[in-house]
Amino acid sequence: MTLKRGIIYKSDLPHFEDQLTINTGTSPAVGDADIYYMPNSFIPKRDWQTINGAARALLSERSPKTCSNNIIQVGQVPTFIEDTFGQIRLHDCINPDDVLPTVRKHEEIVKQLTIELDSFFERFSSTKQYKYHRITRAMPNRDTITCHYRNERFIYIGLHVDRSRSYKLHTAYRSGNRISINIGNESRYLATVNLTLIQAYNMIRKKNLAGAEITPYNIANLFFEHYPDYPVIKIEIKPYQYYIAPTDNFFHDATTMGMKSVDITLVYTGNFDLV
Repeated sequence: MTLKRGIIYKSDLPHFEDQLTINTGTSPAVGDADIYYMPNSFIPKRDWQTINGAARALLSERSPKTCSNNIIQVGQVPTFIEDTFGQIRLHDCINPDDVLPTVRKHEEIVKQLTIELDSFFERFSSTKQYKYHRITRAMPNRDTITCHYRNERFIYIGLHVDRSRSYKLHTAYRSGNRISINIGNESRYLATVNLTLIQAYNMIRKKNLAGAEITPYNIANLFFEHYPDYPVIKIEIKPYQYYIAPTDNFFHDATTMGMKSVDITLVYTGNFDLV
């Protein structure tokens, strides 16, 4: 299936197009002895390839209606912020459980880092309305990483939409967005579907002959059930690069396939509208 015009991928990084790859769709997630998935979860196929010129142009083509709720922006944090992160020595962390204790040991550096990040983030927010969300830690070599801890095991959910706040499908575009910085040792990857929730909703309605109710809770499952051959775009996020994205408004998840070290990111949520 060919790409439709939807989410815009934006960056001032040199050769950013080389950080984008595309595949041929999704498949139902199948767990094993160590990895459990929620029922009806879907993950990207692994047949990643270079994106051709026509598709690259479509992903970067902006319109008068382009705004922060349909743009994924990728960039690099300033060197002085990278240097401050380096003083916390997160690169020494071997396991996900090592990360937060390491951060707590460097309280004064974290305070300085918070000041530096606040100054940096202001350039992306006209309202200055954003807040620290969390530091995420994930194992390497996972098709997707988002999971819930239930009954003493991690249950992965596959490609999904976030629910940063309560919304209906037709109001998801108002949910704001988030900035996520890769503070780990290796490149990590964001798997994305370049459609807004309204676009996905309208596509499902064309095929949803049984008339099932479409909600923020089941829209991902219904979309991938009906459109398993819709391509997924994977974005490489190198160490100390960031992305700003409206993750309540499109299907996505990070993937750590091919990584060898723990995946670590710093996430702020809010109103990052100066794109």
